[in-house]
Amino acid sequence: MTAESLSAHPDGLAVSLQIPWYRSLWLSSVSDVSVAIDGHEIPGEDLRVELDGKSFRVADLREQWDTLWFVQDRLVVVVPQDAPATPGSTVRVDAAIELRLPYMQIAPEVYVTNHASNHRELTVHENPVRGELVPQGKDS
Repeated sequence: MTAESLSAHPDGLAVSLQIPWYRSLWLSSVSDVSVAIDGHEIPGEDLRVELDGKSFRVADLREQWDTLWFVQDRLVVVVPQDAPATPGSTVRVDAAIELRLPYMQIAPEVYVTNHASNHRELTVHENPVRGELVPQGKDS
């Protein structure tokens, strides 16, 4: 996460994450996503993930074998909140993501994983941060 990773979203908050790996991966490589806001863990079934104009439940990510998460793109995790987020307010965000690396199989159906977590005090921005670069051959 960067200082600009938190923004207001119509459903609450949006946390934008960069891929915690050195190369692009299929979205099906994401095994888990978790977020806590001000120490309150958000249930995984309440989180939604947005990428490339599409929205997915975390539980459905393993089926997204045809959606590529490019290194330049930001995965936006939508965190539902009862009240709309106020731009300019500051919250503590704890985010974690676990990847299954499909090209690093160590046994049948067993893959090397990468777990990345970040904990920061972030200011809510009005507009979501999106990836600024468009990968070669990809429509914007």
